[in-house]
Amino acid sequence: MYWSKSHPNSDLMTGDNEPGLQQSIHRFLNSEGESIATDMEQSFTSYNSNLEHEYHNKFIPLNVVPERTGTQKQKSHSEKVHSAKKIIFSPKKRRDSAQLKKHLRQTENRANDLVRQSTNSFTRGLMPLVDYNLALKIAFDTKIEVAEIQKTKQNKGFLLEQKQQLIQQAVEQLQEFDQPASQGWYGDLVHAKLLLAQNQYEIARVNQDRDAQQFALEAISKNSAEYYAIRNIEAQVGEADLSEYRRALSSVNNANQELDLFYQNTKNDTASFETYERRLEEIKTDINWMASNGAGLGRADLLDLSKAHLSYAKGKYSLNNNRKGRSQELFTESMQYAKAAWNLRANQYYPAGTASLHDVTSSWLMWKAAGTELADLKTTDSQSIDKELNVGLDQMLNLADSIRDRRGRLDSDVSLVHCLKNSEKLSDYKRKLSD
Repeated sequence: MYWSKSHPNSDLMTGDNEPGLQQSIHRFLNSEGESIATDMEQSFTSYNSNLEHEYHNKFIPLNVVPERTGTQKQKSHSEKVHSAKKIIFSPKKRRDSAQLKKHLRQTENRANDLVRQSTNSFTRGLMPLVDYNLALKIAFDTKIEVAEIQKTKQNKGFLLEQKQQLIQQAVEQLQEFDQPASQGWYGDLVHAKLLLAQNQYEIARVNQDRDAQQFALEAISKNSAEYYAIRNIEAQVGEADLSEYRRALSSVNNANQELDLFYQNTKNDTASFETYERRLEEIKTDINWMASNGAGLGRADLLDLSKAHLSYAKGKYSLNNNRKGRSQELFTESMQYAKAAWNLRANQYYPAGTASLHDVTSSWLMWKAAGTELADLKTTDSQSIDKELNVGLDQMLNLADSIRDRRGRLDSDVSLVHCLKNSEKLSDYKRKLSD
């Protein structure tokens, strides 16, 4: 989970900065029957009382046919045109509204399935903590977005509290695994505590509780440092792979950035980032060495992903220092490397049985992260980036739907892909409404 100075625009803050858009979507969802007539009637409230009375009589529920009387006035030409427009527009409005409501319901149901299935897989020991955390993040981000569009009582704070309970249960479960043969157990436990503190920080930020934010940040800083120290030792003795080591390394960098953001420290911590960059370079060098010696840990997709992570981190740092030109180059590199890794996994390793559906999905998420940053710079064609990502996601959806034996954790992995697809459709709806 990335923590950076650009947090206010992160995926956990989905919809917070779009109040106008959310209100328009909410009105769109309810624009049926009498509500259409009422909304149109209210737009004329600035007129005098006689005109108000006239419009009030004109805008009636669409399912009621008025009886013509001899005293009824002849409609003017403008009124006829306006009425004709209303009759033509309303059926499409109702149809689109019904489709959006149906999609919101399906999206929420799929997110609930992902929470239930991933929790079941993790509880049974079929899914590692890092994969469980990814499933919870995608599921609850989706549920939050749906709730904000529907404006239900299940707001962001309420849903984050639900997520908090699940992470707390994971911490308690990991605490029970304190056994001599539990390799990597303590690192997982510290990682779970770090995830708990990060979610507490998000809850405090939603509630605008600065004291709680500060308390959570202290826990994040402490746990990220301990998490890195443990994974560093484990990596040196071969008990932790390089992806775990990189994840722990990133947690320290993200914690430092979030602390600077919270305390409004505008001074660039160049030394800290240079250390982070140097260690990412070391990871890439190690994987490259293993690749040159024919080791499985040096497989081409892993090397591409290590390059993608390195370029992405450099791009974020350049962006935070207002070097948009350089950040564009780095995000482009990151996207290309991640896409190459995805292509290898989806088209070569997955058919051969040497990559899982989750491996394909995780590389797509890295591809999307870099593509999103690049599109946000507005210096490239975001539509072409989105199109390529959607083509890749559709291919993953076909792979997921072709799986018949879904024992173990496969139900959760399939639901993750479907949840991502539903979320992309929801984003398309929002873009159409904002145009």
